[in-house]
Amino acid sequence: MPTVRASTALWPAAQAWLEARGGLAGIAEALRTPRTAAVDELAEARELLSYWEARARRLPRWALMRRREARDMARRWRERVRTAEEHRYGRGLLGAASMYAIERRAPTTLAHRGRQAGKVVLYTATTAALTLAVVLVAAIVAIADAVAGAF
Repeated sequence: MPTVRASTALWPAAQAWLEARGGLAGIAEALRTPRTAAVDELAEARELLSYWEARARRLPRWALMRRREARDMARRWRERVRTAEEHRYGRGLLGAASMYAIERRAPTTLAHRGRQAGKVVLYTATTAALTLAVVLVAAIVAIADAVAGAF
């Protein structure tokens, strides 16, 4: 069965598209200059995310419902920030690299996961230190018992 070919070649179509946008330099400039609506949306989402994260940290431990609400709202705004960042800079490693090159900041999801990983490392180190201290105390007690039994 024969294949259907496009009536125009792809390369001339791509050249016309590049020429209409000012060439590669025009495309690079368009990527470098942010669109105002996207910038405003991203700035607002970041501001509200920082508000809800700070609120979740500020609330007392006994305010369970308010802390749950703050964590839930922070999760929602983190998702909106992620979507706005992807819309503005692109997805994946290339988007993260372009965001870092332009704004000198890591994507919100990467920063959040880094904080979560830091907490896990801190809890693991604390647990290991406490376990080591308990084993050391048990060894000292066993040695003291053996020495006391020898006399």
